[in-house]
Amino acid sequence: MYPNLLGQKAYHHLTSADMGRIIGVSRNTYEQKIHSGRFTPQECKIFCRHFGKKFDFLFATDEENSRP
Repeated sequence: MYPNLLGQKAYHHLTSADMGRIIGVSRNTYEQKIHSGRFTPQECKIFCRHFGKKFDFLFATDEENSRP
């Protein structure tokens, strides 16, 4: 769903449990959110701050990344 967010997860060698802890949810809840694409605005802000990336980059969709 969000390849750049998943890329940051891989780059920093984070697990799904780590990603959940960053935003204050369980591993299962994080995995549900990544599959559904339903993060709260606060969770998005936390990820942006944690990774030092802008929202438009971190939460770009597959379709947005494939545009020329």
